[in-house]
Amino acid sequence: MKILNKLFCFMVAVFLVCSSLPVKISAENPRVQEPAYAKWGRLAVFETGKRYPDYDIIDYLYVGRTTLQNGDNVERFKLWIRKGATEKGVVITIMLTPSGAFKNISFQETVR
Repeated sequence: MKILNKLFCFMVAVFLVCSSLPVKISAENPRVQEPAYAKWGRLAVFETGKRYPDYDIIDYLYVGRTTLQNGDNVERFKLWIRKGATEKGVVITIMLTPSGAFKNISFQETVR
C-alpha cells in the first residue's frame, strides 16, 4: 500500500511539473505553404533597402502578378519608406521569364 501511495504521489508530481512547462509554439508550420510571390517579395525588400539605404521600410503590399502577351510574368510590390519626416512609396516591378526566372527589376517612386 505504501508503494502505491508513493507511486501515486510521484505520478502526480510528474504531471504537475510537466503541465507547468511552457509549450513551444513554432511559427514555422510545415503544413502552411508560403505564397508563390514570397520569394520575389524578399527580393523587392532587399533591393529597395540597397537602393534607399537611409530609409526605413515601414509598409509592404503585394500588388499582384500579370502575364504579358509574350508570356513574361510581372510581379508588382509597393513599399512605403521613411527617412525622418519624409515618406514616399516605391513601386517595384520584377520581370520574370515564362519559366519563372528573373529578368530585371525596376523602381518607381510615388507620393501615395
